[in-house]
Amino acid sequence: MKKLVWSIIIAVLIVTALIYWGFSKGSYFAFDENAKTYNISEKWELSQELNEISGISHIGNNELACIQDEKGLIYIYNLKTAEITNRIHFGDAGDYEAISVAGKTAWVTRSDGKLFEIINYRKANRKINSYKVSGIDLDDLEAIEVDSKNDRLLLMIKEYNIRRDRKGIYAFNLETKTTNTNSLFELDVNAKEFKKLKGGRSSLIIRATALSIHPKTGEIYILEGHQPKIIILNQSGVISNIHILNPKTFPKPEGLAFDEAGNLYISNESRRQPATILQINLDD
Repeated sequence: MKKLVWSIIIAVLIVTALIYWGFSKGSYFAFDENAKTYNISEKWELSQELNEISGISHIGNNELACIQDEKGLIYIYNLKTAEITNRIHFGDAGDYEAISVAGKTAWVTRSDGKLFEIINYRKANRKINSYKVSGIDLDDLEAIEVDSKNDRLLLMIKEYNIRRDRKGIYAFNLETKTTNTNSLFELDVNAKEFKKLKGGRSSLIIRATALSIHPKTGEIYILEGHQPKIIILNQSGVISNIHILNPKTFPKPEGLAFDEAGNLYISNESRRQPATILQINLDD
């Protein structure tokens, strides 16, 4: 009996070692600290109320508008005082995934493709409209960004086509409130920038959890949450750079935002550690 028990223990250890080896060569453990292309300049640990933080948008005056997965609330978080200063109700409980604010209007997406337009979102008499994204292969809409210059929302799906070579960025027209069914840009995992990544096939999966437009350069920054990284596209939608993030520091990156000066913020949902907001600086 003891021999059988020891045999089982040894077998489990061997399997565990093989799994670890496989991940260290091809997935989450592929991060190389010596090749890191960013630094963290500031960190905020969030209260349990924001454990499920899933989207952020910088609104000026050291404030972020935040949402979380479960409640139809916009949380105003003050970076200077590190506290929630307001809670704004806009909808019933649901799986809310992204927020983007332009002026007095906030846009929030639910994972099923429903968009909420909250006009005068900080006022008691706010007006709320809702729209359904349609005409695209929809599965878990997690990334939106107001592109005020072109009067549109940029949209990315997290889960659809994750095993194919391309992932689309779509446009929702803010005047007609309709989605262009043809992708505006496409990410091609066969691009040379992806070929340089360590992590095997897993590094080529694009699960977009957030996107944001750099306020100075107009570049599009995409936050990928599967094997955490930031993918940067120029204004023509061509990949210009990829920054790999340490999965220990970014265990579940869900939100991405710039302030008016171009400082970059990333939010992490809680995963065996408190939810966080990190301000990071990327190397050129």
